[in-house]
Amino acid sequence: MDVSVADLVRASMRKHPERLALHARDEQLTYRELARRIAGVRSRLRELGLDSAPRLGIVTGDDASTYVAIIAAFLSGATYVPLNKKAPLARNLDIVEDADLSAIIAAEPGELTEAAGLPVVTGFQRAVAEPQVDDAVPAVEDAAYLLFTSGSTGKPKGVPIDHGSLNRFMTMMLRECGYTFGPDDRFLQMFELTFDLSVVSLFLPLCVGASCHIVPDSRIGFVAALKVLREQRITVALMVPSLLAYVEAHLETVRLPDLRLSMFCGEALLQPLVEKWSKVVDGRAVHNWYGPTEATIFCMRYEWSEDRSANAAVNGVVPIGRPMGDTEAWLIDANGQRVDAPGEKGELVLAGRQLASGYWRSPARTAEAFFKAPGAERPSGYRTGDLCFKNADGDFVYCGRTDAQVKVDGHRVELGEIEHAVRKVTGRTAVAVVAVPDGRGVVLALFMERPEIDESSLISELKGLLPAYMLPRHIRYLDQLPLNLNGKFDRPKMRALFLEAAPA
Repeated sequence: MDVSVADLVRASMRKHPERLALHARDEQLTYRELARRIAGVRSRLRELGLDSAPRLGIVTGDDASTYVAIIAAFLSGATYVPLNKKAPLARNLDIVEDADLSAIIAAEPGELTEAAGLPVVTGFQRAVAEPQVDDAVPAVEDAAYLLFTSGSTGKPKGVPIDHGSLNRFMTMMLRECGYTFGPDDRFLQMFELTFDLSVVSLFLPLCVGASCHIVPDSRIGFVAALKVLREQRITVALMVPSLLAYVEAHLETVRLPDLRLSMFCGEALLQPLVEKWSKVVDGRAVHNWYGPTEATIFCMRYEWSEDRSANAAVNGVVPIGRPMGDTEAWLIDANGQRVDAPGEKGELVLAGRQLASGYWRSPARTAEAFFKAPGAERPSGYRTGDLCFKNADGDFVYCGRTDAQVKVDGHRVELGEIEHAVRKVTGRTAVAVVAVPDGRGVVLALFMERPEIDESSLISELKGLLPAYMLPRHIRYLDQLPLNLNGKFDRPKMRALFLEAAPA
């Protein structure tokens, strides 16, 4: 039987009242203090008649109050929907409308809370002196959280993850992967709360009575993460591979003797960087995880080995490994037929209880990516859109996307959403965005047909529609955008043109 994440979090508050639970900015909360603050949020919700609200928006931040609000919403049985306060207002209002929120919880009011037209829960930082830990367990089919990712139609698409899928994920992590997490561990939390990797970074430590250490919001966030790793003596860290690229210059002098487990997820893990990181942690465990939001955080793992992994990397990219828990994985060709031969590429398909039930209120999108066996209530498989092959050792190797979806700084981005925004601003239809390398990862290049436009005005207007990581870094002009044999924009051609023109 799978564990109940809600039950485990409540058990930690009962068993470890004096242990550290959260370290955010300069504030540290023990499990007793966490329980009191959660009760304060619950009390505030009851005062406003929102104690049974089905979905609560939470404005994200790096303060303890924001994290308390997330845990309180989760334990109350409400679906929490994070809203990135740094994202454009229009994007957040789309999410507020699509998610059909009952209220918004925010540490302090702001532009979003004023524009949303919903009840706003603030002033919840108070604590209840002797809180009663509620024993109610959310139904497994109820959504624990609802995240909105980039959508090809110009609007974000929602992915609801129910408690059953989250419980299955946590069962995998606690019982089926060989890990020995415990109250003495200190976990890193470096992710923006709209990014699903934040879910495991927050709730995994709370499930075992350990502490969650939140990286403060900073323009130099990766350097701040390295500082937290060192100064707060982190023992378990889940990170995006981009961190290694941005702190590469520091790696030769940094040592992290307390870090016993490094986990990477969110984008391709590059072999040269993980080799350097392995020296930073003196050869201790480094694991590469893979998984889309639709499969509940991650579901495949590759364990880095100094002896064998160098030869397993392809084009400098570390394999994504094999499915874990009850997840199954296989490859299909363009006709939907299974691909079994080692080295033969195909689209990766996933199955298992970690799969979401589909996209939020979008049966058409759901039908495109999820499929069901006859008579099945839940999806029997999910087409990831990731192109992979199996190597001779049986590990899956990631080769790229089958569509126009890419990862930028760990965030999943639909290029079509950026193009939609550009068309909206410029009134032009012949626009295309491609992902290009910049030495540290991937950046976005916008191709347009001449005549040229005022680029500073374009970017300024795009900032009102798109998050910063979705803004094009380069703009190129052509007399006519190239087309492939199917009459579609030839993105590989445009990428090649960009690379040919790039300075050596």
